[in-house]
Amino acid sequence: MFVILQGGLTLLVPRLDQTLSSLIVTAVMFGTVIAIERVIYRRGLLEAFAALGFGRPNPNALIAAVIIGVAMLAFFPVYSLATGTPISLKADWLWVLLGAVVLNGLGEETLFRGFVFGHLRQAGHSFRRAGVISMMIFGAVHLFLFAGNPFVIAMLATLLAISAAFPFAFLYERAGNTIWAGVILHVAAHAFRLVSIPDAQTIAVGSAWIILQFGAVFLVYAFRGNLLKQVDGRTPALAR
Repeated sequence: MFVILQGGLTLLVPRLDQTLSSLIVTAVMFGTVIAIERVIYRRGLLEAFAALGFGRPNPNALIAAVIIGVAMLAFFPVYSLATGTPISLKADWLWVLLGAVVLNGLGEETLFRGFVFGHLRQAGHSFRRAGVISMMIFGAVHLFLFAGNPFVIAMLATLLAISAAFPFAFLYERAGNTIWAGVILHVAAHAFRLVSIPDAQTIAVGSAWIILQFGAVFLVYAFRGNLLKQVDGRTPALAR
């Protein structure tokens, strides 16, 4: 399924723009994963979507994700004011945002949290074991970044993907085994694509943005005693 996403982008982006390519490959990936749920796991359509994390989320988890996402986005005006680097939204930022929501948000969260991590948990693996396995998979597939990005950016992004595996898995479970809170954070993590930065400053700003996220993704644990607390061993959403 990841080959569909990344391989499809590699084939389509030279012919179409990034967002349109993202819409196409994510649709194909969704068709594939739903077919797997229906044929291999013998689930009905609604049951398949629920198993992939498309159920009713814990609203507190959404609030926590929005708070963290807003804190992450504050990086751009703060960095611009502190360094004098001109940073502005791209003219087509809404179109780019749509691609990020579909591909990086819905597509990748469905694949890595809903399908990989979710199925490992459904199979009886412990949180730690399922987290380690999904972390290795999530980190490995990010190695493709070395093919088309500066080494420093690719290395930091790969390390970030590895370090974010457990916080995102934690958020997935505390959100009622749904992907919605993860989608919010995952899209926020790709906000760098929405802004225009002078070419000479791209690596510096990109590196600072990724380094910020090493701390930001772990902010989910700051909410474990309130918005993301468990109720009788279950998340608040599951307890209702």
